[in-house]
Amino acid sequence: MYNTIKLAFLGLTCLAFISCKKDVASENGMLADGNAAKSNIGAAASDSYFPNRNGSEYTYIDTTMEGSVTISRSVIAISGDTTIDGTTYSKTPGTSAETSTYHNYTDGETRVVSYKGEDKLTTTLLKDNAAVGTTWKDVFSNEGVPTTYEWKMVARGLTRTVQGITYSNVILVHLDGTADMPVQGKVVFANSDYYYAPNVGLIENIAYDPATGKTQLHRVLQKSIVP
Repeated sequence: MYNTIKLAFLGLTCLAFISCKKDVASENGMLADGNAAKSNIGAAASDSYFPNRNGSEYTYIDTTMEGSVTISRSVIAISGDTTIDGTTYSKTPGTSAETSTYHNYTDGETRVVSYKGEDKLTTTLLKDNAAVGTTWKDVFSNEGVPTTYEWKMVARGLTRTVQGITYSNVILVHLDGTADMPVQGKVVFANSDYYYAPNVGLIENIAYDPATGKTQLHRVLQKSIVP
């Protein structure tokens, strides 16, 4: 079950990074003729730190603790809107119901809904305007295991250079993920830093091994296109 929780965290990192697919031309909401769906429902403001807009493209370089390096490219293609619990979300389809994601941007807050079996995972990935020191939580069930994501706005107004590009007004958000396991009790399975730049989105992520504190995954933005 602990491995399942760890996989849930990896799924969360995919949400934060828009998509983890290497080939999304036909898997991430593209139309049969290869063009992106034209709907742009739920688009964030131009100065958002998570500009979930139709046609946005991101290419990341991922380096694992073992030293392996991979390139992942994602394209946002919003296919329409969906109402969940009375709130309108823009939908980015995947290859199945479990790989589709739903985004809502309201008053500077980015919420993402995904599904894992019968469980609905609702995550407030980001609060653009939160003051330094602000914390917020997401609590949900993951295959029957009570799971908590606790977020914290660590810093604002940072300058950070990633792949030779210097970004200004960067914010740093930290995530701690815990699960209440039947035998082990509370288990920490996520310890991660996210750096976001305005009108770009995620530019860097460092995920640490909760047990050792060593870097488990380092993801950096290689290039992006935000319409």
